[in-house]
Amino acid sequence: MKNYLEETLDKQLKVYRDYESSIEREWGGRKRLLKCVDTQLEIKFCKAQMLFDETLIEGHLKKKIEMIQMMYRAYKALIDKAEANGYKKLEDDFRCYKYRNNKIAIVCDMDMQIPRLKELYGNDKDVVFFSVEELFRFMHPDYLDAKETFKQKNMDITFKRVSFV
Repeated sequence: MKNYLEETLDKQLKVYRDYESSIEREWGGRKRLLKCVDTQLEIKFCKAQMLFDETLIEGHLKKKIEMIQMMYRAYKALIDKAEANGYKKLEDDFRCYKYRNNKIAIVCDMDMQIPRLKELYGNDKDVVFFSVEELFRFMHPDYLDAKETFKQKNMDITFKRVSFV
């Protein structure tokens, strides 16, 4: 049977993970936020994240609970600084994806949304903008044909990697 501290930790950790998910939705995740702040704050945040991760593995219950509170403060500092630097949360129609090593793409559904995307997030560093319509135009016709063929045969597949020769 779990004691009070274990139950408290479990509850707080679940709420914290939900909070991290909301950061992912609202800001495009930690990667985008780190690009919106200065290097010094990025280093501080990364140190806090390392301490948090280490404590979750090796720390005692009370310390783990304290570290969850520390991470809330760390994220608040990131968000406050990003907003002070003129960066904005993602609107509901836009999503953020990581690609290659440290690149970020902000994606909308339709081509006509791209001007708004650029207006809101044009100051983001190392960011490219795409619409899903544009990405579909880049897809090889064989890929789409393959998806349709598998669908007709009631096979649900997801390609992990496509190499063009």
